[in-house]
Amino acid sequence: MKNANFHTKDVKTICENKLDIEFRSGKEYNGWFLLDDKKVARITIPKGRKPIPRKTYKSMAIQLKLLVNEFDDLLECPINREKYEQILKSRIQ
Repeated sequence: MKNANFHTKDVKTICENKLDIEFRSGKEYNGWFLLDDKKVARITIPKGRKPIPRKTYKSMAIQLKLLVNEFDDLLECPINREKYEQILKSRIQ
């Protein structure tokens, strides 16, 4: 778990750029990942630029239907959008 390496702003930016998630703003950022024009995974990211607590980091991974080590890979770049879609399709079926 590499939650100490990333801040909330980093996670939001990566989700926007890699996964094309559009966030709505409220008390926190909420966004949906669309797969074949269907809402499949929703992620909630706290506002601000602050370190992410372990439980919150794990929760964000679960929201995206990823294991924590896969979420680490998503944030560090080994997982791109196509690989993420493959992971989702294998878990949804």
